[in-house]
Amino acid sequence: MSEAENVTNSSPTGINATPSSIVAAVFVAILILVTLFGNILVCASFYSFPHLRTICNYFIVSLSVSDILVALVAMPFWFILQLNHTAWPDFLSQELLLFWSCIDIFCGTASIMNLTAVSVDRMLAIVTPFKYPKILTPKKALIFIAFLWIYSAVVAGLRLAKWPGRGYFHFVSAVSFFIPLSLVIVMYTVIFAVVKIQVVRIGSAGGRDHANEMKAAKTIAVVIGAFVICWLPFFVVVLGTANSSSPPTEFFNVIKWMAYLNSCLNPVIYTCMNRTYRRAFHRLFSRVYLEQTVGNTRRTSVSVYLSRRGSAISGYLSNRKPRGSIAQTTVTNMEMIESES
Repeated sequence: MSEAENVTNSSPTGINATPSSIVAAVFVAILILVTLFGNILVCASFYSFPHLRTICNYFIVSLSVSDILVALVAMPFWFILQLNHTAWPDFLSQELLLFWSCIDIFCGTASIMNLTAVSVDRMLAIVTPFKYPKILTPKKALIFIAFLWIYSAVVAGLRLAKWPGRGYFHFVSAVSFFIPLSLVIVMYTVIFAVVKIQVVRIGSAGGRDHANEMKAAKTIAVVIGAFVICWLPFFVVVLGTANSSSPPTEFFNVIKWMAYLNSCLNPVIYTCMNRTYRRAFHRLFSRVYLEQTVGNTRRTSVSVYLSRRGSAISGYLSNRKPRGSIAQTTVTNMEMIESES
């Protein structure tokens, strides 16, 4: 987000790669692959298993989609910059640099807004468990998600407007990070306070239900904590840049790498902390392995069958003696074809 103000101003012709820049680019490439693998796995599990299609997971899948966009659209530019010592290459236009800045803002804003939506969803599910199915239906959740993406697009689109000074830096820091983060903190404060009271009051059955809700809330809290650790340094630098205090290039590279790292952490956290997702991932891998094994077995069986069938037919034809002029002509034609080939 707002990398156009932080990348090196020099524009060398081509890519001037060195061993250190190649190593940095390799780490970015690995990060892209891991991010794509983990988030696609989340989406595939949501699609494959109906029991995962809960309201909360609607927002988690939306979050994974934003992280996939980061890996597909934003990170490749960062890969090129790392390969070229954080200098924008001459063969890439300044318009493309502005596009990268906008898409980074778009994806980053979408990520934190989806995390905010998850915290609101968890708060409603725990504080008002009986009214929750009526308050947030699947249709309302999809409308809410659409609003989040439109909101993110508007925030990113305003990057193209002419702002006085560096006012956009203050604006994007507030609406894309600090205000949503404040809302998230309030939501989880309410969640932990209510659950602490309800666990004491409710019996064993109800307590078990709320314990499950609490586990889900803890998982999302860890996700948000990782988001804060990864993104807070970057937004501090954004505000510093707005006050004409640009960081050293090396420091900016580190915090930008941390920001992108968040896009691959969410699936890892789901796997480690959420038993439902762990089972879904395991079942998904088992299904893929089984299908591949069955497919290989079928192909092998078909090959053996055709091989045996072909041998039987060849043996049958070799033992037959051609009869009449038609048979002789067929044999002669076959011998001519074989001699020509």
